[in-house]
Amino acid sequence: MSFFQDINTDSLGHIAGLAALVGLTYLIITIVFPPINFPKNIPTIPFYVSFLGAYTSMDQLQIYEYYLKDKLDKYGAVKIYFASRWNILVTKPEYLQIILKNEALYAKSGNHKKIPYAVLSRYTGDNVISAHGEVWKLYRSVITNSIQFPDKSSTNQNAMKLVELINNSIGSDLNSKSLPVGDFLQKFSLQNICQSMLGIDFKLLDDPNQELHQRLKYVKSQIFKSFYMNFPIFDQLPIPSRIKAKEEVDKFREYFTQRVKDEQLKNFANKSSAGYKLYEALQAGLITEKQFTDNAVIILVAGHENPQLLFTSLLYVLAKHPKWQTKLREELINIDDDIDLENFINLNAFIFETLRMFPPLGQIINRETTKDALLGGKIHIPKGTYIGYNNFVTGRDSTHWEDSNEFKPERWIPNDNNISEMLKFYKTSKINCTMAAFHGGKRACLGEKFALFETRLFLKHIVSNFKISLDPTWIDQLTPAGPICPIMLRINFEKLESKKTQ
Repeated sequence: MSFFQDINTDSLGHIAGLAALVGLTYLIITIVFPPINFPKNIPTIPFYVSFLGAYTSMDQLQIYEYYLKDKLDKYGAVKIYFASRWNILVTKPEYLQIILKNEALYAKSGNHKKIPYAVLSRYTGDNVISAHGEVWKLYRSVITNSIQFPDKSSTNQNAMKLVELINNSIGSDLNSKSLPVGDFLQKFSLQNICQSMLGIDFKLLDDPNQELHQRLKYVKSQIFKSFYMNFPIFDQLPIPSRIKAKEEVDKFREYFTQRVKDEQLKNFANKSSAGYKLYEALQAGLITEKQFTDNAVIILVAGHENPQLLFTSLLYVLAKHPKWQTKLREELINIDDDIDLENFINLNAFIFETLRMFPPLGQIINRETTKDALLGGKIHIPKGTYIGYNNFVTGRDSTHWEDSNEFKPERWIPNDNNISEMLKFYKTSKINCTMAAFHGGKRACLGEKFALFETRLFLKHIVSNFKISLDPTWIDQLTPAGPICPIMLRINFEKLESKKTQ
């Protein structure tokens, strides 16, 4: 009897080993090769390209030039592996325009649906940016007006405090100093979004050890690990560091939600803020506790991270192009703080060109086909396929932008210097998706107007108070993946002796 038991045990062991080998082989095949029903008439980007930023010193510009540019220039769409699955990535503006206009076919499907088990999904949840259909309409009905028409009264004061922080960091005995800009810009963008849209004054520019700033830096360090961003499927495993990351995300969400709620109970609460509108909807039973938290957090996250990225890129291109510092300074230095900066042509040209070349969010894959689709009449995309776009590549499309890799703000300026024509060109570029930094269609960024408002003020105060240059010890490199800006940027700030005489 024991003889047959030994045979059966050995057989079961062999079967288990074979099954494991088959499973591993299948897993490797699904990573290395796209599904057989994916379109055959567009190229496949090697699966490892999406991981190069995490495991090499290459940044997004280098990866684009070496692995993506030729194929995307020719086809305008590719198959690419990202976030534990194969996807379709488009960059041709004509294709992107179709996707953004057809919300029913190319439906928004954020991380909460695509990778619900990931730490990142736990952080931002189901919100007004990622939701679809009736749920999205509900969220919009609650907060759209507050996002599009926020209280902007504190933004100029915040910009002045930012200048004061930089001056204090330089010191009274020095005229110039090289500084890392990350903390300054995070505090500034956080203070703006919390005051203007959530109705909370966290005093981020007054307290060097402000709690929200410190907590947010810590939780970001827990969430954004390169390996898990590329392979979020591993967040399902009981890995101690990822268990800790989930715990820290939960702690932050609880802390921030309670702060938002507490503010709305005060007698002087801003009843037009998105924070108040969300709380009002929660009390009325229109949204759940989780939906309240998810949307409050996404306002904080998107409302500070994207501007922070843009501010960083603006400092970078300012430092690299001193003639534009002079142009902006001459245009802005004697302008009163209460004047609408939307009508200054050099200022807007500089911002638009920075957005074209360095959009805060590069690759975005958050739409899922609800049925079989024929994109552009020739690219067959099966139902249930995730499809996305790359703003970084689209903004550098040489078929639509002459000298597309050159920073030339003057391309935005009409021959007659007509600001109305310039703003019309900017609007047209968004509509035809040759520049999609703020996305487009029904799902265009709700906070665009405020983002441009705070950006104009930011630039005005920087060029009016400082001459800047790149720290010569800083390595000129962009982020390796995802969000776009110079990584760990260090800027030399030189105080201007007299703002009114430059």
